[in-house]
Amino acid sequence: MSWTPDRDLVVRRNPSYWDVDEHGNRLPYLDGIRFSFIKDDKLQLLEFAAGNLEESFRIPNEFFADIVDENKNPKGKWSRFRLLHKTALSTQFYGMVITKDVFRDLRVRRAINYAVDRNRIIRYVLKGQAAGPAHNGLVPPSMPGYRSDSVIGYTFNPARARELLAQAGYPNGVGFPEITLQLNAGGGRNVSIAEAIQGMLKEHLNISIKLQQVEFAQHLSDIDKGKAPFFRLGWVADYPDPESFLNLYYGKLVPSDDEDSPINSTRFRSAEFDRLFEQALSTTNRAERMRLYRMAEQIAIDNAPMLLILNDEDYRFVQPYVKNHPHNSMDRTNHHRTSMVPVRYAP
Repeated sequence: MSWTPDRDLVVRRNPSYWDVDEHGNRLPYLDGIRFSFIKDDKLQLLEFAAGNLEESFRIPNEFFADIVDENKNPKGKWSRFRLLHKTALSTQFYGMVITKDVFRDLRVRRAINYAVDRNRIIRYVLKGQAAGPAHNGLVPPSMPGYRSDSVIGYTFNPARARELLAQAGYPNGVGFPEITLQLNAGGGRNVSIAEAIQGMLKEHLNISIKLQQVEFAQHLSDIDKGKAPFFRLGWVADYPDPESFLNLYYGKLVPSDDEDSPINSTRFRSAEFDRLFEQALSTTNRAERMRLYRMAEQIAIDNAPMLLILNDEDYRFVQPYVKNHPHNSMDRTNHHRTSMVPVRYAP
């Protein structure tokens, strides 16, 4: 195996791997796989179309409507490729460190949540390339057995947003300090979404947001240390259980001083949330556990430590000669049965 940061990761076949297929052929089939890190999604798609890549993850927003039809099938010249899509166990959000600056005020956090039109972002910025708006909670609707629609979250309500901001002492945004949204560098949809939200907060609350892009490793370090009071992140399930998301609110993960606070990066604390969360963890009855998780999540959502934006849907193009390409809601890929079979085109 070899890894060049920000460039590529190369994994090679283990000749001692134990498994075989139904015909007795040794697995994996491929001698190796190179994962290329191309930050520019337009360049990635062009490299794929030129035959230089076997897979292209995500579709540039500005191209999406021209490439994918209303039934989520590739169209035109793109129909010669395979398009895989899957509703992801993933949520995109902006975190607000509730111990910092204006984010100490619950009314400010709620005002920001009400001021963002998530449906408009999906329709006009992402061109539909998402599973849906995160109007309920952090746990996505695709979570098996979890009724996320029973969690009451935030929908677009600019009048309520302005009312809350005025109650916090900033009528029409007067006196509200400029705040910085930190996001990881690399452009693409993260910047497009940030620019849209920047515009919405200015339009509906008359508050100014500065965008600051930093390299991903530094971005994560700043978030853990609490140096980015307003930050962009996305969360993908590690396993299909709400605990994988709700531990981001678990107060006992927050240190008592200014030490790093990974996982619970907003530093949200609620004794009642922790009690319900711990009770859910120790409950073996699945239906009761889900009920306890929903009760706990409602407490966190009421306190609005995050601006929840959208639930993801993953799209990836694959060359037609690639067979058994894994694709699932957690983007966990096991390529030991992936193969490449030559495609013969009719003359």
